Amino acid sequence: MKSYSSVPLTLAAALLAAAAPASRAGSTAPPAAAPPVTETAAEAGLLGGIGLEASFGWDSHYIFRGERLQENTVWTQLSWDLALTDSLSLNITPWFLQDVDTDYNEFDLVSSLAYSLDPWEFTLGYAGYYYPRKSLGGNQGIGDEQEMTASVGRSFGNLSATLLGAYSFTRDGFYYEAALDYAITVSDALTLTPGVVLGWDTDYFGDGTDLNHVALRLTADYQLNPWCTLSPYVAGTLPTGHLGADYDDEFHGGVSLSVRF
Repeated sequence: MKSYSSVPLTLAAALLAAAAPASRAGSTAPPAAAPPVTETAAEAGLLGGIGLEASFGWDSHYIFRGERLQENTVWTQLSWDLALTDSLSLNITPWFLQDVDTDYNEFDLVSSLAYSLDPWEFTLGYAGYYYPRKSLGGNQGIGDEQEMTASVGRSFGNLSATLLGAYSFTRDGFYYEAALDYAITVSDALTLTPGVVLGWDTDYFGDGTDLNHVALRLTADYQLNPWCTLSPYVAGTLPTGHLGADYDDEFHGGVSLSVRF
């Protein structure tokens, strides 16, 4: 699912090339050994930490903001963090999803500015949601969407709290979300994170202001090595209010693999 959350909301591209020096013809001396990768560099990323992370995942259900859009989907994304100052950073995240069973696909482009004032973090973002085939599957049409987001988050040790607001230019409505996550360190490699989300909206899913869903989620982040993490999850989504009449409660899950460069 969309990960530019908290979640999820979320332009440049980084191209890297590496070239190994060729040895001189006729030289009998062995080539100089490459310097060892330090522990700090390995923890920062596969290439020493350039702010780029690639992720790939599968979800049994594609549920965004409480609305079940598809089932059995695969996705990939690149997330690039660029430090502008010690406290200010820019994130750019292109994300692509394909339904395994239908013609539905989606391309999202998200950018955000984050300002950190420990233990607070403030973000301001812009997102475009594009549907190349203009179809939800089964000949149901869908149009592109544009929105702005703002969020504030605070950490209390292992507990993180986030409040997010989004304005959709396409729907001319507002979506709001409050989330709590608690990180439990099981071992040096494994962290369990239970979380809860409450969503509500104004003229986004329906007329007026009402709740739209409650979601519970448990994620297990297993660090395969310092720069690669495997993250299976299970979740339950309970539509209510604006979404309660059209959607059923869902138990769902998925898994993703993230590689930091």
